[in-house]
Amino acid sequence: MFLKTRLLQVTLVVLSFVFGIQAQGAETRNLFVDDRTTGFILVFSPSGENLGVFASGLITPTGLAFDKEGNLYVSEIAGNTIHRFSPSGEDLGYFAASGLNVPRGLAFDRHGNLYVANESYIRKFSPTGEDLGNFATTGLNIPRGIAFDKKGNLYAANLGDNTIRVFSRSGEDLGYFATTGIVGPALIAFDRRGNLYVTNMPINAIREFSRDGVDLGDFATTGLNAPAGLAFDKQGNLYVSNFGDGTIREFSRNGEDLGYFATGIVSPIGLAFSPKPGDEEDDTPVNGAPQ
Repeated sequence: MFLKTRLLQVTLVVLSFVFGIQAQGAETRNLFVDDRTTGFILVFSPSGENLGVFASGLITPTGLAFDKEGNLYVSEIAGNTIHRFSPSGEDLGYFAASGLNVPRGLAFDRHGNLYVANESYIRKFSPTGEDLGNFATTGLNIPRGIAFDKKGNLYAANLGDNTIRVFSRSGEDLGYFATTGIVGPALIAFDRRGNLYVTNMPINAIREFSRDGVDLGDFATTGLNAPAGLAFDKQGNLYVSNFGDGTIREFSRNGEDLGYFATGIVSPIGLAFSPKPGDEEDDTPVNGAPQ
């Protein structure tokens, strides 16, 4: 009886959320957060209001990414699958279930192909979910976060050797982008200037690198507790998921700690802003994950 009641409660929360934000979602870029422990995808308004559960029943969700149509993709590391949801929250089932081995970071290229960081390789899928095989295998050492720059090059954070590797749009290994200042990297994300940010999860810091790979030092160190996910809003503010204390922290574009954006999450990792109609692209590269 308890299980049936609990399932009914979750269903009602999901339905009330989905139908409640349809109109709002057309004008607002809400922040989506996955919770590894509960298997929920939660949504927060730009002001930090908890809008409820967007999706539930996921198996250790880790990576989040939106396509240009506003569909949400979720990597499930325990199930070795990529799950897809419509903009209204409808469960569209598995987008990919082959060629995956503990999938974490997700990123779309400009053609709508999805790239997935696995334990030792990066897999590529067409917009329709066709498995296109390995995009990259060399130079990878437990890759976690992945993100594209404006030129279409793909960057990967290597947890195994604390480096950032870069690949051309055709998959050519271009070597190391960064080798200093990185400790236990999780997610990586680009700002609008082309600078790259890395969550150093074990040491509670966000590291910044110029577009040329120059180590610019720590961007943020306060208010962080096992930081995992990163996402930029349109104003250039940076949002960070704290896996250690179940919070989202907000920083200005110059690194000022703006305090808590959201609290009360169990174990947040992936972050992604929903796209708005008229956006050229969702410029929030999506996430890696802790070990």
